[in-house]
Amino acid sequence: MPFRSFRARLLVWFLGLFVLVQATAFALISAAHERSARTEIDTQLELAAGVFRQLVNHRTQRLVEAARLLAGDFAFKTAFATSDDDTILSALDNHRARINAAVMMLSTLDGWIVADTRHPGSPRRMLPYWSAVEAADDDEISEISSIVMLDDRPYQMVIVPLRAPLPVAWICIGFRLDDAFAAEFSKQTLSEVSLLERAASGGWAPFATTLPHDLAASLPEGLDAQTWRANASLSMRLGGKDYVTLVTPVGGETEHPVIAVLQRPLAEALLPYRRLQRTLLLLFAGGIALTVLVGVQIARSVARPVATLASSARKVAAGDYDHRVDVPQHDEIGELATAFNGMVAGLAERDRVRDLLGKVVSPEIAHELLSKSIELGGEEREVTILCSDLRNFTHLSESRSPQELVSLLNGYLTKMSAVVEAHAGVVDKYVGDAIVAIFGAPLSRADDSVRAVRTALGMVEALKDLNGELRRTGAPELASGIGINTGHVVAGNMGSPTRLNYTVIGDCVNLAARVEGLTKFYGVPILVTGSTKACAPSFAYREIDTVRVKGRTAPVTLYQPLGDATAVDAASLAAVDQFHGVLADVRRRDWTSAHQRLTRLAAASPTDRLYAYHLERIDGYLSQPPPADWDGVFTHPEK
Repeated sequence: MPFRSFRARLLVWFLGLFVLVQATAFALISAAHERSARTEIDTQLELAAGVFRQLVNHRTQRLVEAARLLAGDFAFKTAFATSDDDTILSALDNHRARINAAVMMLSTLDGWIVADTRHPGSPRRMLPYWSAVEAADDDEISEISSIVMLDDRPYQMVIVPLRAPLPVAWICIGFRLDDAFAAEFSKQTLSEVSLLERAASGGWAPFATTLPHDLAASLPEGLDAQTWRANASLSMRLGGKDYVTLVTPVGGETEHPVIAVLQRPLAEALLPYRRLQRTLLLLFAGGIALTVLVGVQIARSVARPVATLASSARKVAAGDYDHRVDVPQHDEIGELATAFNGMVAGLAERDRVRDLLGKVVSPEIAHELLSKSIELGGEEREVTILCSDLRNFTHLSESRSPQELVSLLNGYLTKMSAVVEAHAGVVDKYVGDAIVAIFGAPLSRADDSVRAVRTALGMVEALKDLNGELRRTGAPELASGIGINTGHVVAGNMGSPTRLNYTVIGDCVNLAARVEGLTKFYGVPILVTGSTKACAPSFAYREIDTVRVKGRTAPVTLYQPLGDATAVDAASLAAVDQFHGVLADVRRRDWTSAHQRLTRLAAASPTDRLYAYHLERIDGYLSQPPPADWDGVFTHPEK
């Protein structure tokens, strides 16, 4: 994370290290405590499951002994032999009450109920758990215990034959599995107990529990959501609490499966450990407070000189190179302060050089010179050159004092240079009233030619504003010509090892200067070559002529940029098309058609000097046509 203060960084590191160590120890201790608590609960639940099975077995043994006792009673056998139903029912009820059983029945060998303590006096009917009786009949000793459903309620039943001496009836006795049974077991094991039976839908349904009603209702869903095994503990969340749970079957494989779910809340087992955690947290908080106090003192002793250095660095960044750092220490920080003071002195010297250099050359060239080792030579690159020159400046100089002339010239150069720099161009040099600007060196951009053309259009508008100011002061207006060419040059440091100049040289530069000189012949403010037009196609152009300039044999086509293609009005574009038709007629040697077209254009735009210039040339062709091998190129005899 970012820090705005070194003191805060040190303090955070101290605290972070302390918190990391303490939190790791706390987490390890908590995990160990939780594992220990879980192991203890697992052991207790396993013991509780054993106690539960013993309790069920004990109840089963009591039922078996009670049933055997009645089956061996001679008086009961006599009552059964006499078919005295009232006596049989009374004997069954008295025997049931003696052992506090929930139900006792007597049925014939074929399953017809003779007496039922739950429904005395009811007509004979079949035992509802006849399958259990059949299992008892098949048993080697003809006795069996089972979980059966009576009136949709589960009972722990024992079935014993009544012999005289062969089996003549079945004695059935049982305890009910209900909340009282669950509460009794819960007191012995200090665990939550729930008894569930297999429902018709296939899931489990609780019928006895010590849990609150809402938790008991969600218990089947919790069992279905997990894969559990009998007598193996698992974790279950009920009502926002974690319970360690153990499931044990009740009564073995029966017609109506019943399970007991024994549970203990994990939070209760963790109470001793929670008290220990609170103690550890108090120690942890005290350790943090002590670490903060010690860390603040250490951070302050280290951060104070660092803060002094930072404050001094901000003053230096703001341009105050006279400021010096005084750190009365002889350690590494003291050495840093000494080095800082030396660095400030070097920066002051560098800025003085940069400031002076920035006034002599463009900032981009100054940066190029200062960022690299200065060596003679250059590199070839593609650039766009813009040359600008004032018209009739010599005549203007004759009528002005040197001071007035310098003031006028500086105002003009300032405005024009601002336009160049606004379009990321570099002013290479001033030659009297002439400006040479570079687009593409020392920094290259994809739209160098576009920015050069836009600069030329901006210079024309800036000159209009300047002339408006000059008119208000009574000064003569200025006129300029701009030539632009794109091509390859050598850009770099030119001169001698003791005096050099960053500039560009090559035919591209010479051609731009020649093109600038031709603006006065055609009476247009800007001329660009075909190479520049190809690199800046987003402007509307008027083709001016195809010429050979002085000193070059290769022809060059000249164009006048009119503005952005989307901003030029339709009438101007139509006039451009008509003039292009004039040029086509000239190249076909159709002087008459060219003269007629151009005459109409000149009549519509009498101030356009381009039309007068071409009319004069066409008149010359009419009186003295060029030779038969003429290629349509006009050769200019002067610059």
